Amino acid sequence: MIEKLKKLYIFEWLEEAFLKKILETSQIKLFKANDFVFQEGDKTENSFILISGVVSVIKWWKIVNTIFEWDIFWEIWLVFNEPRTATIKAETNIEVLEITKNSINKIMGEYKNWDFIKVTLLNRIIQNHNRK
Repeated sequence: MIEKLKKLYIFEWLEEAFLKKILETSQIKLFKANDFVFQEGDKTENSFILISGVVSVIKWWKIVNTIFEWDIFWEIWLVFNEPRTATIKAETNIEVLEITKNSINKIMGEYKNWDFIKVTLLNRIIQNHNRK
């Protein structure tokens, strides 16, 4: 699973030890087709990597994007703590890796260069968003 994480644009530059800690402190969750992972306006404190299945990104009751296996969603949460700006609905049965705020905070506590990591994450998120 480490190799899959390294292929995600947001994590590809991080060292393997960091990625291992993310895996150790995260959990796998299952959702059935048509379940909502979260809804617009929710204030949940987690980010998700889609391991298997397909999800839709919904804003104002319209599908605005589709996310496929081994992509991350709500990665902006890793940098900012803000409410969800869209609804995520499972289109198929899905399996996600849930990364919680507490686990990221614990990992970051071990890194002296967290400010650099945070800025780099934000820049990667912006660059990825601008490509779409």
